[in-house]
Amino acid sequence: MSWVSNQIFAAGGTAVPDTWKQFQAETGITTVVHLNPGSPSVFQGPLPARYLWLDIADENGADNETRYLAAKFVLEAVYAGDSILLHATPGRHRTRWIFVAYLILSGRKTLTAVRLAEQLPWLAPYHTDLQRWELFAEWIHHSEPGGLDAI
Repeated sequence: MSWVSNQIFAAGGTAVPDTWKQFQAETGITTVVHLNPGSPSVFQGPLPARYLWLDIADENGADNETRYLAAKFVLEAVYAGDSILLHATPGRHRTRWIFVAYLILSGRKTLTAVRLAEQLPWLAPYHTDLQRWELFAEWIHHSEPGGLDAI
């Protein structure tokens, strides 16, 4: 597991789901966004208090609605004071887009969000479609009543 920001961590593989009960007790993480195509990995022990499974492997499978869903889920958990784990069974690097979506939804400029996602734990280069992120930011402003100010 790697630290992403104050309350957000990222991990990948099967170790976390296989040892969830112990992992949760040691880390205090209460919220999980989990990516695994086909079906969710089985988290051994009690499920996290907040849990979102997305049936996609990576950023390419995330349309605007999925990006928004994941970002809003993380944003609400941050506001609640939760510790959040971004987890992808196929690998930690596949969760980077969730962090970018969260940053954009929370008011960061698109380029700033992408640059922050090039830092630890993922590192540059971040192969993403910047224009698609710009369109996501515009979509949020048109979809959210009151735009970002309403969040």
